Amino acid sequence: MFDYAGCKDTLAKCLGANVQDVHAVRMAELVKALLLEGGTPSRLIETVESYYASFDASKRQALKTNDCPMLGDPKAPVAVVEFSDYQCPHCAVANKPLHDLVTGPEKGKARLCSKFFPLRPMNDLLFAHQDELDDDSLKGYARQLGLDGAQMLKEVYAGRFEGVIEAHLQEGIAARVQATPTVFVNGRQHVLPMKLQFLQRSVEDELEWQQNKAFVYEGRDGREKKG
Repeated sequence: MFDYAGCKDTLAKCLGANVQDVHAVRMAELVKALLLEGGTPSRLIETVESYYASFDASKRQALKTNDCPMLGDPKAPVAVVEFSDYQCPHCAVANKPLHDLVTGPEKGKARLCSKFFPLRPMNDLLFAHQDELDDDSLKGYARQLGLDGAQMLKEVYAGRFEGVIEAHLQEGIAARVQATPTVFVNGRQHVLPMKLQFLQRSVEDELEWQQNKAFVYEGRDGREKKG
């Protein structure tokens, strides 16, 4: 595997004692983290190469971030867009790390935009009760949040949100979304595991890329950049 920063050689050589490339250490940490997740070496190489290739402008999708419920600082420089489905078990698993990302380690740096379902205040409740989404249950969840469940359902059945949902659906199709959850970081598809440490790394690398259009990390201690 080749390094993706200043060394311009294989990762093994870029980790040499006589080479000063902070990002080589950071890239090796990513390889280690992925190895601990399991999978074959060939799959790991494919994931790492796909991850770094995704930073190219030609690989990014132009996604709207002003037509969706937002969690986190609306002025945060990194927009994390999630295409999700409340009846998708994998989406339920991804809900917590995505929530923690924008409210914890990357607070003020990243914001989360949820696509397809505009009722963001009910997000956690719906994921916690995926098998209980009948009308009476939805009204009950609304009451827990101080909302008028009957009025909410009335607006849903009247088609108030159909245009928004259809727009999100078509945007996802155009972005070649084939499964849920699918997450984009500033238009760059997140190909790493849907866990907090990998999401955090993706945001950190995105901020570095925005600043330098490269993985430089000049003047930083690579040992402190866990990813």
